[in-house]
Amino acid sequence: MTKKLLVFIFIVVSISVAAQQRDTLKLTITKVETRSKTDTVYYFSSRVDTIALQTVKSDTSKMVKDINPQDLEESKYKIRFMGSARINGFYDFSGMKSTEGFLPYDIPVGAENVPGLSSIYIGARQSRLGIEGTANTKVGKVKTYMEVDFASTTESFWRLRHAYAEWNFFKLGYTWSTFMDNASLPQTVEFEGPNSSLSKRQGLIRYERKLKTQNIFGISIESPKADYYNPADTMISNASDQRNVDLACRYKYFNKWGHVQLASILRRIDFYQQGRMEAQYGWGFLLSTTIRTNEKHQINSQFSLGKGISYYYVGFSSRKLDAVYDQNTNDMLLKRIYGGFINYSYKYRPSLVFSVIAGISKINNEEFEPGDAFKSSQYYGATVFYNPIETISLGLEATVGTRKNFDNQQATAARISMLAKFDF
Repeated sequence: MTKKLLVFIFIVVSISVAAQQRDTLKLTITKVETRSKTDTVYYFSSRVDTIALQTVKSDTSKMVKDINPQDLEESKYKIRFMGSARINGFYDFSGMKSTEGFLPYDIPVGAENVPGLSSIYIGARQSRLGIEGTANTKVGKVKTYMEVDFASTTESFWRLRHAYAEWNFFKLGYTWSTFMDNASLPQTVEFEGPNSSLSKRQGLIRYERKLKTQNIFGISIESPKADYYNPADTMISNASDQRNVDLACRYKYFNKWGHVQLASILRRIDFYQQGRMEAQYGWGFLLSTTIRTNEKHQINSQFSLGKGISYYYVGFSSRKLDAVYDQNTNDMLLKRIYGGFINYSYKYRPSLVFSVIAGISKINNEEFEPGDAFKSSQYYGATVFYNPIETISLGLEATVGTRKNFDNQQATAARISMLAKFDF
């Protein structure tokens, strides 16, 4: 009798505890007769029913919406996020301060070259985030893409790398210029790569498509910035520095061994002269290629030349070298430039790649230019990349460069760089 009473009390307590946590509790008690000579054994089990929730009814017609036509709308696209945490660092033997690239233009020459001066850097400004949206619509496939990094001119703002939309054969937005060839650029540890390569992002509208099976043709209008110094520009200091469009086109032939590309550009560059705007026309050509003899050996190269196109070179963008002011005639003269590089890479194994690179560049000087005006540069590098898995890349690089001025004074600089890249 005492044992039955204890079982009954235990059941009541269990029900009370469970009732404090759940809305509904169903209890099943099963009596099992055994041949035990001492007592009857009881087993019990419980099941919790699903809690019934009351539906909250709202009159959506009376809900207030405050939407601006410029606000974002709910996405109907397939969204994909991506990113890359990039930690880079260097030891520079000449004290050059550029944290993102080794640019021979910045090498101190003459009195500016201080023996024993050095610099170091470790940071993650090259890290980036991207988001892509794609959709198949009744008017064709649409893709949108946006990417930012932290390598801005300030410490507190992101830098826009890409923001464009692709619709059928058109690309509209801010992205790589048509007057370049990304596929022929070598993989380097330092951010900018060879200073004689062409690399520029800007606003554009491009039409590009495959012709037959092994040919690609593209043409675009692009919005560059005026990149020169003119004393008379103080009269138009409040005007935009994007005043004209560039016309660019390219043709690429590709095969299993690699590709070869020819690109060209036509520029209209205007200057403020004697109370009005006057225009001159610049031009440029690019020949680039990638050659793979087999899976282990690859050669990348570029050669370019032109007039008034320094803005498109990695090492000379925003240096105001598209044109020079002649104080004797009060005229602006477009500057001629040529440059190129060749890179060889050897894939020792899928996870270990070695490469070497050499590049040159030269800008023609006018007789009236000062002696410290830039004349030419050379660029040499040796790189090793270790990729333990697909999303991790570790690199080490030694880079040497020279700068020569118009008066033939020159100086050499060297840098050891490292990169740890983790993609996600």
